[in-house]
Amino acid sequence: MAIRDRLTDGAITFTRSELKIVRQLLSNYPAAGLNTVAYLASSAGVSNPTVVRFANKLGFEGYPEFQKALLGEVQERMSSPLSMLDERRPSLEQENFYQYFLRASIHALEASMQMLPSEDFEAAVDAAADTSARAHCLGGRFSGFLAGLLWSHMKQLRGDTRWINGSQADQVDQLVDLGKRDVLFVYDYRRYQNDTIRFAKQAAAQGARIVLFTDRWLSPIAEFATVTLTAPVDTVSPYDTMVPAIAQTEALIAALTARLATQSRARIEKMEELRRGYAITEDALNPNVDDGR
Repeated sequence: MAIRDRLTDGAITFTRSELKIVRQLLSNYPAAGLNTVAYLASSAGVSNPTVVRFANKLGFEGYPEFQKALLGEVQERMSSPLSMLDERRPSLEQENFYQYFLRASIHALEASMQMLPSEDFEAAVDAAADTSARAHCLGGRFSGFLAGLLWSHMKQLRGDTRWINGSQADQVDQLVDLGKRDVLFVYDYRRYQNDTIRFAKQAAAQGARIVLFTDRWLSPIAEFATVTLTAPVDTVSPYDTMVPAIAQTEALIAALTARLATQSRARIEKMEELRRGYAITEDALNPNVDDGR
């Protein structure tokens, strides 16, 4: 089994310190593990012995054996058809660009499967399912729609859910109510947005938990986030792709739906009743459509 698979398949339970190493490795795999013990320890914010014990936990006799396995994976990848596909991108004249772009998106999704420890995803679901806390969703100029996507689903499944948007003044005003009862789900990708960072930092200082969605280079928010979910953003376009981030968001929504299935049902039924009363959707104007009449 590849080392990256061991880090993400959930078979090994990692400590909090070990998870820092996992995140560092996955954020720049495999290069992050090909440097010295001291370098990996420093970049992950742990001690040298923790890195050595981590390698032992993965089944290696020591860090040198761990690095040898990583180098073996690198050599295998360099000779694989996938690596050649990554390096020799066809031109528009050679291939239908739509198909080409979708294949690049599929590769990005596959990479995102390998970048996220299962413990981090479960921690994000736990935070979203904590109905004793108020949930807030925030994004930047390009990622704000992801916050809106998460909010639009979460508000159906649970109460006390807000989307922080509008003018900067309106957003800042919402900080007055944030504290230990709150969880902030925040999206921040390169180029990281100053106002988003400042809002999240202030919310954390007031006691709010932070669940961060970001790229492999990590928004500065990662320094004080409770949970960090990373996704690749590189694609064939000069604009970063949000496809993996959307998939992560929808995965969180699906897991939350399953987690809150019983208690959310009455809320959704009441919401649907209200929508029918206001004829919000087309089917409310044609009540016979569901039974075929």
